[in-house]
Amino acid sequence: MAGGRASPMSVLWCQGMFASGSTWLYNVALAVATDLDGGRPPQGRFVFDMADTVGLVGTQGRHIVKAHQARRGVAAIARHSDAILVTLRDPRDAVVSLMLYQGFSFYRALLNVCYAAEACLLLAAHPRAVTLHYELGFIDDPATVTGIARQMGGSLSEPRRDAIFLSTRRPAVEAFIAQLDAQPTTITDRFGDVFDLASHWHRHHAGRTGEIGRWRRMLYPAQLDGIETALRGWMQTFGYQPLHAIQP
Repeated sequence: MAGGRASPMSVLWCQGMFASGSTWLYNVALAVATDLDGGRPPQGRFVFDMADTVGLVGTQGRHIVKAHQARRGVAAIARHSDAILVTLRDPRDAVVSLMLYQGFSFYRALLNVCYAAEACLLLAAHPRAVTLHYELGFIDDPATVTGIARQMGGSLSEPRRDAIFLSTRRPAVEAFIAQLDAQPTTITDRFGDVFDLASHWHRHHAGRTGEIGRWRRMLYPAQLDGIETALRGWMQTFGYQPLHAIQP
């Protein structure tokens, strides 16, 4: 089994815009870390704010962190992260995803996307950060698995890389979600959201198409204006073209 030895304490931060492939990335990172460390699974966690990072710094072993709209204390924890992977997606599609698959109102979806955008911008500016654009298809490229291993300071044999990649294809994910009720780590939160605490695959992740650009047919002009007004600078920073040019 090819790979590198985990440092006494190492942290890989998986920061993501909503609907940007961040859960895919998190699960690939968990699998890669397990492989690199001879079958010893890392400690994985979802981070919302600084309170969720207790015990993250100064402990032994490898840690994989997943976050969306973590804002408070992000910079402090980033300083202790050995690698930071930031998944990005057009915020217009991110808003649509929250509305379509999680039943959010437009305003609730926009607020959550703005918080995630703030965290993505902060972490993407870190010298150890690597950005991954959903629109470029990183979740469909086995080379992404190789790159994740490299960020962890190790490498994978081609058969192991391919096995990890195949385990995260849509048919495998759909089969896992279909059995959520049988998983010992599945919970239902206070909002009725059913998900697996270990993998963070949610029931609402099932049946997704990954369509890019659906915002063009699903958002009203006023909604588009609201997103672009709030996130115009962010969109331009990461190469997403606003529908309306800035007026002089």
